[in-house]
Amino acid sequence: MQFYSIFLTAADTSHVGRVDKASLSTQTLMEMFIEGIENREIICGSRQEPDVVDKWRGLTDSWEKPTEGAKKYVDIYWRILGLVGTIDLQWLPETVTSLSMTENKLTGSLNLTALPPSIRYLMLSLNEFSGEIDLRHLPVEIKKLELSYNKLSGSLNLEKLPESMRELYLKNNRFTGTVCLHQLPSSLVDLAISENELSGTVDLTRLPVKMKHLWLDKNNFEGKTDFSQLPEGLQELDISYTNLSGEIVARDRTTRFFIKNSNVELID
Repeated sequence: MQFYSIFLTAADTSHVGRVDKASLSTQTLMEMFIEGIENREIICGSRQEPDVVDKWRGLTDSWEKPTEGAKKYVDIYWRILGLVGTIDLQWLPETVTSLSMTENKLTGSLNLTALPPSIRYLMLSLNEFSGEIDLRHLPVEIKKLELSYNKLSGSLNLEKLPESMRELYLKNNRFTGTVCLHQLPSSLVDLAISENELSGTVDLTRLPVKMKHLWLDKNNFEGKTDFSQLPEGLQELDISYTNLSGEIVARDRTTRFFIKNSNVELID
């Protein structure tokens, strides 16, 4: 992209990360954000001379308040476009509240600590992102994070998620190690960490009272588990294809329990 190339030529590229982001225009930041996408013309019209950002594909304005002088935010919807390459989350403008790039062919790592504080929804499932992620320093107002069906690895620290978090989907990756489930945000409704390589025991006695769906299936979890203090409003619990054991008293509950290929006994 023309402007981005000029920018890097004039600057010391070894210190790009130190650039004052606030001094850059939305146009420049967006061009830098998608610079690693090989077929970015699908989004911006031209690789060499991109359109004005207001004319880019899949951008929708939203407003903080329906009043004069209200701050304008941007929602980005680039789902199922066949995008190939990488993205650099550190250059997302401060005005972006939602980013959906699911079902593309994006690769590379994800620096979640560089997200703008305005982000509420981040959906990047069904790509080929790899490497470790840090969930300890997410934006304080994020509500939904979708990273399922990638190639992400490393451990999962779920103990410092923002209190705003309602939905977290990390299914079908390559995460390993143990997980702590007794310091989850009180607002968390859905948690999916199934189809990974997680291990150890799980403590289900202090789950958020608002939790409705918990998917732990197809992991290496093991050990006797206390199911007596599950949230009253829990609608679905999947612990199938694990080595967990124990008894679930299902009477007087509307929860759907999935226990196939586990050592858990369901008592009606």
